[in-house]
Amino acid sequence: LQHYYYGGTYLSVIFSSLRGFTRTDEEKQRVTNMAALAYYFDDLVDSFRGRDDTGILWHDNPEEYGLAADDHRRLALHFLHNIYSSLPPAHLTAFKNTMHRVFNVETSGRQQLAVNLDDIKAVTSEKGGNSVLLFRMVHSPTPEPAEEQALLEFGCLIQYCDDIFDLWFDHQAEIATIATALADAGKIETLGAHFEQQVETTKAAFHRIQAPDYRIETALCVIHYITAITRVCIGHYLSLIQKHGALPLDNRKQMVVDMEQWGNRLRTAWWLIKG
Repeated sequence: LQHYYYGGTYLSVIFSSLRGFTRTDEEKQRVTNMAALAYYFDDLVDSFRGRDDTGILWHDNPEEYGLAADDHRRLALHFLHNIYSSLPPAHLTAFKNTMHRVFNVETSGRQQLAVNLDDIKAVTSEKGGNSVLLFRMVHSPTPEPAEEQALLEFGCLIQYCDDIFDLWFDHQAEIATIATALADAGKIETLGAHFEQQVETTKAAFHRIQAPDYRIETALCVIHYITAITRVCIGHYLSLIQKHGALPLDNRKQMVVDMEQWGNRLRTAWWLIKG
């Protein structure tokens, strides 16, 4: 839950940088409810996926899903309704539309069924992009089309970052991501190239937003922080390949990058300065 809250706060910093003022108390409360919703919903999906024998194609119906999944505490629905009741009427439709896109991709099983890189990239883009946009919809005003497109690209980038850091965990769980697909093929340099291409795509999309340049550059500086950390992670994987000839994908101690270690912090600082 703390992870989701910190992530939501990080996104609020970017949104606030673009619009030129910090979030309000009401927006902070919505972000807190969004973090709790994401936490309990992800837990619900993970627990229900393996025992879902309803035969129902879940689409735009999170309330029914919560009942079928036997969410006896009703916490996911509780926080969802908290957000519904706190949003201005003008925001509610946009929020629901975005929320349904996130819900549909999470419950459809497409990530488990993806068999080639193009399919995986499509799921990555849709899942990551709409997740970021969902947090944006609890901030005012609703985004213009150029900002919405930029945040979709940024969400895809964030999903790349998560998938690269979660490589060991996703490999163990047999979850198909860009990182697991390319790591299994021993193509970490290709993974790095895909990541850097998404960084450039995101930058270009942000520069198309109708906002003062200093606001856009401030937002990109905040984004640069997460890309710097991810570059450290990619560098670690490349070092492992150089050392072992292949990634030790079943060795958690070697694979998982610990950002509490000063060596990794210093490498991050180097990337921050370089950028």
